Amino acid sequence: MKRGASQSGRSPGQSLLRLAWQSTLVLAVVAAFGLMAPESSGPFVVTASLTMFVLGLFLFAFGLMYGLRRSRVATVTVAGLFLLQNSAPRSIQRQFAWSTIAQLVVAFTAAALRPYTDIAFVILAPMLPVGSAALWSAQHGFFPERGCDHA
Repeated sequence: MKRGASQSGRSPGQSLLRLAWQSTLVLAVVAAFGLMAPESSGPFVVTASLTMFVLGLFLFAFGLMYGLRRSRVATVTVAGLFLLQNSAPRSIQRQFAWSTIAQLVVAFTAAALRPYTDIAFVILAPMLPVGSAALWSAQHGFFPERGCDHA
């Protein structure tokens, strides 16, 4: 994908950015609910956390597969694919980074407050913004085209 290319005038990958931030809000609500009523909210917290984790794994795997496909015609780097380094605009990098940091802070704070309960499962949830960033980079990232291989 070329730098500055967008579809219908919108910034590409907005749904993945929205997913990262919406999952951050959901995680904060789930963690708060789990901390307020730890006995009754255990199954809900575990289910929500595992769902976010599995969805993040799927997005991560799809990002990896799409990145492998793109690597045939472009020089895809691991740092560019998974950390958005030199493959995404700074604003996109910051949004995914802040979403991930916010989820890590919420998750580790909640898990530290109730370490040996079901609330500790929230540390799995930050996989979702990591996976959505990987898929964003694989689909919309800027990678230099490969040169001719005469092998």
